[in-house]
Amino acid sequence: MPEPRQPTREPPHNADLERSVLAVVLAGSQAVAIQKIRPHVPHPLMFWSRDHRLVWLACLELDDAGHLPDAPAVAELLSRLRFDAALDRLRQAQLMAEADELDRAGKDKLRRLWAWEDKDHTTVEGESALAALGGSQAVYALADAPGSFNALERNSQLLRDYYLKRRLIGRLSAIVDQTHVTPAGFSELVTDAGKIILDLGRLDNTSAVHDMSTVADETMVAIHQRMNEPDSGVRTGMADIDDKLMSLRPGGLYILAARPGVGKTSLALRIVQGVVSSPETAQRVLFFSLEVDRRDLVKKLIAAYGKLPFKDLDMGTLPEDMFGRLEETIKIVKQWPMEMMDVADLTVLQLRAVVKRRQIESGGQLKLIVIDYLQLLQGSSREQEEYAKISEISRVLKNLSRECSVPVLALSQMSRDSEKGAAPREPRLSDLRGSGSIEQDADAVMFIHRVDTEDREGEDAYRTIKIKLAKNRFGPTGDTLMHFYPAKLSFEQAAPEADEDDDVGGTGRVAGAKASRGARLKQVPAGGEDLFDEAAPAP
Repeated sequence: MPEPRQPTREPPHNADLERSVLAVVLAGSQAVAIQKIRPHVPHPLMFWSRDHRLVWLACLELDDAGHLPDAPAVAELLSRLRFDAALDRLRQAQLMAEADELDRAGKDKLRRLWAWEDKDHTTVEGESALAALGGSQAVYALADAPGSFNALERNSQLLRDYYLKRRLIGRLSAIVDQTHVTPAGFSELVTDAGKIILDLGRLDNTSAVHDMSTVADETMVAIHQRMNEPDSGVRTGMADIDDKLMSLRPGGLYILAARPGVGKTSLALRIVQGVVSSPETAQRVLFFSLEVDRRDLVKKLIAAYGKLPFKDLDMGTLPEDMFGRLEETIKIVKQWPMEMMDVADLTVLQLRAVVKRRQIESGGQLKLIVIDYLQLLQGSSREQEEYAKISEISRVLKNLSRECSVPVLALSQMSRDSEKGAAPREPRLSDLRGSGSIEQDADAVMFIHRVDTEDREGEDAYRTIKIKLAKNRFGPTGDTLMHFYPAKLSFEQAAPEADEDDDVGGTGRVAGAKASRGARLKQVPAGGEDLFDEAAPAP
């Protein structure tokens, strides 16, 4: 008598969980939502529902293009895509999964999977993927579903867990089918099943345990690769800071902070000058100026590099005997691989889109991103409070630096706390304005602190500036003294002992005070001098 046929069971999935994850993204109120999800849900087959897979395809495409994947943007994109072309992408993903290629594919290969061509678009409403979903109201219904941003990472992990369970069932089912027809022995089948279990186990992010032998071998390969192909990172051109930071590392977020008027932009341009001006090792820089016009920015660069008075450049009163130097400086500056964007009202998502586009268009040659300055960037929502806005911006910038493997140097304002009291104190990390997340996300934090208080006169007058490296994730902290020449907006490194009255160091007012104090300590009291006699005159 034949056994009764077992009812077919649906593979593990949770439609409510899928809707809750998509709801947070499509609502558009949290720009970093998709960045939290993508490490756990890198491709559409992580979702079980076909409709949810189509929506996630659109979300991935928009995110790769640097756009916020909210409900209106997703609906608009799906309205232009042919439904059969979208299904073809899902079939390709399924074939890759069956060949064990999908979950091992790198970012670039996955992006090519859902890259759309002109032939994939349609102007006929009934042919679109949006029509197959039920129209834009289906996308907006997903956006209105219950979803929690705070639970987003956990829910994304659960979504991945359901996907891995389906993969496990599929692979073991294949072993069961094979067992019915293969002449292979029991031990061979068990070995094959064990390999499948181990392979799938490696896809579980929570079980990624690496033994020392394997990691040591990987590390040795990386060391040899670095020795054979030295990559010194991006050097600032200031030897002491480069030694402490070990240069600006790809994927690092660096903060340069100061109060207004101290010289943040000028120091940032000094760093940029060191990166782009070397004939042998010039590297491409993208500079976002949210406060200063691009022409004024170039004037500052010309003044600093050519040792020309900025005031005369700006006012059009440059002496005739300096015209030759100006023309020669401009000729050099024009060759620098530097690009600028001066937009007063730029959101962090627009900035991210520009960077990713320029990185692709330059063939990966972009080596440094500079933002002047962080607090002038806009968040994803105009209604955000300052703390939430700065937290979002610092997190997006950190993710951007890691995605593009390019260091990001972001200038930042400081709070007024450092100016309270009789004399301005040295800055500390708590003075970063806006949010503690800046300190948390940054790989290094540098402060600009003016040491002297006198304003000297003349073109060669300078201020003594201390560059205080208050946080350094990969090396030591410490201070570096520099001279800032306001007339030419240029920075030059000072000797370690230099003080505010000395060009070389060690013989100015501070050193003189130390010397005279030492002489007084060795001085022998004069005859009849009693230091303990209250009636005695003060020495």
